[in-house]
Amino acid sequence: MKGDLFLAAVLSNLILVPGALFCLAPMAHQLKYGSRGTILRMIPVLAGLILAGAGLECGFSLSESLARVPLLIVAFVAYHLCLTVHISKSLSIFAYVSALISVLSNAANGLDALIHPEAGGIFPTLSKALIQLGIVTVAAIVLIYPACRFGSHLVDRLDMDRIWFVTFLLSFIILFVSINMVPQKYETLYTNKVYRIFWILEGTLLALLILLSVIFYFIVESILNVAKIQAKTQVLEMQESIYRKQKEYMESTARARHDFKQTVRTLNMMAQNNDLEGIKNYLGQYISSMPENDVEDLCKNSAVNALLNHYSQAAEKNNIDLTLQTDLPEKIPVSESDLCSVIGNILDNAVLACRDMTEGDRYIRLSVTLQNNENLYIVAVNSFNGRVRPLGGFYRSTRSQGNGIGLLSVAAIASNTGGTARFYHEGNEFYSDVMMRAEYH
Repeated sequence: MKGDLFLAAVLSNLILVPGALFCLAPMAHQLKYGSRGTILRMIPVLAGLILAGAGLECGFSLSESLARVPLLIVAFVAYHLCLTVHISKSLSIFAYVSALISVLSNAANGLDALIHPEAGGIFPTLSKALIQLGIVTVAAIVLIYPACRFGSHLVDRLDMDRIWFVTFLLSFIILFVSINMVPQKYETLYTNKVYRIFWILEGTLLALLILLSVIFYFIVESILNVAKIQAKTQVLEMQESIYRKQKEYMESTARARHDFKQTVRTLNMMAQNNDLEGIKNYLGQYISSMPENDVEDLCKNSAVNALLNHYSQAAEKNNIDLTLQTDLPEKIPVSESDLCSVIGNILDNAVLACRDMTEGDRYIRLSVTLQNNENLYIVAVNSFNGRVRPLGGFYRSTRSQGNGIGLLSVAAIASNTGGTARFYHEGNEFYSDVMMRAEYH
């Protein structure tokens, strides 16, 4: 009898395996050790948790729900340590998957009540464990692809911790309700209309979970689209500013060109009279009256050029030694808004970091090159005060008003193009190495 109970408990806890795969699917691009390394690390953890859970249920006569509390805590810690994301994301995904599996497991109780009406949902039976494992496995197979495709899109691009914490709270509430719906004795389901109400509640909770994921996806898409539009607007505003300056310069030089013939005649007359001193004075006055163009041609691409001019002026204003090395054609084979967002985030962080340094120690070196029209490399180094807040392979802002999402945004954009992003520091120098794969848009 004990052997049957232990086997049922082991089979029941096997739902941790499809649950783990479902948790990892949205984190496809955020695995610290890669797919292979993560799976190799999770196998012994899951095996230990399955056996430990069965031992707690059989050895201490604990209910499934109570025995799984320490298992879920350990599973979450192992899960988060394999990721490079903020805890808000891993906690939200873990809570959502736990709520979904809880609802599906409770459905197994309803089906098992038809087979063993004299049993209960607190302790596992072989039939219930098999039904439970089958339902959860089928659900995981059906949902892993959309979770990987759409879920990873949200995880990679949304870096607003508060939104992730809200979804965690909603999932936790559904999980709590589902756990408290587990019938202690199946016979209570046959009282009046309890069985029908049980399935109505089950369907409602499942519908809420699906609705939560769909609404969350579209809300996040709207937020990301607004952010993308704002980034494009910022680039357009910079381009407009540069255009106005260029227009003013052209209008000023047009007047100078209009008077150039008269200037040549005047200089010619002075030369005929051998008035060398007069020519020098005249040329000095003429040169000083010519307008200066403060818009530099730093790059052939107009959008990137506008952005670089903006930060060049910001660097000059803050006494930062800025060195730029750009090798980009007029038309680049990547999204201009994505490239400008990457460069803008890197330079924005660099300018802010340099402000904390004493004058003379402020410098930024940026290189942007396109190799073989396939891979675009953005490499930057800047001075900073040496204080860092590393978190999950990234750096959080050290400022009280900073959210530290700039570098995460850079990494997400690079990842979306099939590229990479690496950030590290040595002493008082901060390095950013980004590679974006080029695709014609």
